Amino acid sequence: VREPNLAMALRPNEPTLLNNIACTYCLLCRKEEGMESLKNSWEAGFTDASWVRRDPTLSILFGEPEFERLYPEPA
Repeated sequence: VREPNLAMALRPNEPTLLNNIACTYCLLCRKEEGMESLKNSWEAGFTDASWVRRDPTLSILFGEPEFERLYPEPA
């Protein structure tokens, strides 16, 4: 997918952009790329688990060990 790659090249450390790219990959059923982008988003500072867990576009990742580690259920 050209657009997410271009966006990442232009703004590689923008947390919200990386989260949106993760959503794009998930909507395309590209689970691995979605998780990688979401991990990059988390590392860049997008750590709001309650927001990410409510996003239906990321549902393909729900229950994945890496997803659960980064974005655990709020207490």
